[in-house]
Amino acid sequence: MKWPDPANPQPDDFRWDGGVRAGLTWDGTLYRDLARFPAGGSLFWSVYLKPGSAPGNQNGFWFNFGGGWCHLAHDNLSQMLTGAAPRLYWEPPHRSPGSPPLPPGERSDAERTGQGHWKLVIEATQFVTGTVVPVWVGVKAGGNDPVGDYTRVAGCDPLPVLSLAAS
Repeated sequence: MKWPDPANPQPDDFRWDGGVRAGLTWDGTLYRDLARFPAGGSLFWSVYLKPGSAPGNQNGFWFNFGGGWCHLAHDNLSQMLTGAAPRLYWEPPHRSPGSPPLPPGERSDAERTGQGHWKLVIEATQFVTGTVVPVWVGVKAGGNDPVGDYTRVAGCDPLPVLSLAAS
């Protein structure tokens, strides 16, 4: 992931608040692993699915980025969407059995608009309360390739566009 605005933090920038000691610095890469998280389907990527990631300090279930951090809920991949989970996925216009699960009570943007799209979600965990906060949420219309520009639809970071590149 490339941040197009130099006024915004880079994933490998100095951690202004130090992040969390258990965390690794997130380089913006998202991973897919159907064996470890089959509920996401073949069009789901997350920071937590990096090969070799596991519970424990410095093992890839805690990540620092910019001045924030995220943590896999209960160090358990099956609970990925109950905590802060930076992720990328295809959101069809109508939910199907293979779609990634949504947090309880949430309705997808694609269901509201009737159009499928790619969705990029970057969430953080608040330090004291553990509350999940949407840092940046964006969408890219249609197509069969997630690479491209995502337009912001929610989150506390005002950056209007993020670009996703293949590596």
